[in-house]
Order: sequence, then structure tokens, then C-alpha cells
Amino acid sequence: MAVIGSAARLRPEEAVVGVDPSVSLNAQSPVPAPVMSTLRRACFDCHSEVTHRPWYAALPVASHLIDRDVVQGRGQLNMSRWTQYNPFDRADMMDKMCERASHNRMPPWPYRLMHPGARLSQKDVAALCTWTRDESARLVEGER
Repeated sequence: MAVIGSAARLRPEEAVVGVDPSVSLNAQSPVPAPVMSTLRRACFDCHSEVTHRPWYAALPVASHLIDRDVVQGRGQLNMSRWTQYNPFDRADMMDKMCERASHNRMPPWPYRLMHPGARLSQKDVAALCTWTRDESARLVEGER
């Protein structure tokens, strides 16, 4: 047990980055409350700088897997830095959000396994896709 505790203390720490609300997802256009709830529940742990680490994140192997997933997730899409992407990239990301949620590719199954509340219902996916289509169209038409 001492070995596990020692290894847990040696795990690489995630950089602490302040979240600037002026560049976050809902800074320039409102996100409907049900959609924002879905995003917080199913997406933000890996795709924002508001990551809630579960108790098992202190375990050596789990901590490295979680850190890897968060780094990769933020590398693909970081909703805490949303307005820093150009409008066309944001529109493309919106299309991908709907596509991946519709095909049950996001959130990934290992995450859903460990976080049953992150599973998306058909209603969640429908609301997400309606919003992403509307927002994507708004972005492409030149409204920011």
C-alpha cells in the first residue's frame, strides 16, 4: 500500500490554468440550459479546463490514463477557449459534436462505463444536434 501511495504522489500534476469566462463556450452566444447541462455532464471533463477528477484519479495507472485523455481531449476541442477558434473551425467542431454523439462515439465507452451519468439519451442528442446545427449555421453566415 505504501508503494501505491508513493507512486500516486509522483504522478505528473495537471497544469493549473485559470479559466477566462470571456473566451468560453457560452461567452458570445447563449447555450440552451439543457444542452449546457449535457455538455457539463458528458464533455467538460476532457474538453474544457473544468475537469472534475474522480477519487480513483489518485491511483498511479488511472491518473496517467486520465491525464492522457484530458490532454488529448483538450487538444481536439477545448470549450474553455471556444472563442479563440475561428468561426469556421467552431462550425466544424459543432458538426463533429453532433455526428459523434449521434453515432455513440462521444463520450467514449470507457468514460461512460466509469461515469454512468455521462451517457446521452436520445433527447440529449437531439437537443445537442439542434443547437449545434443552428449555431454552426450562425457562425458560417458570419455572425459571431
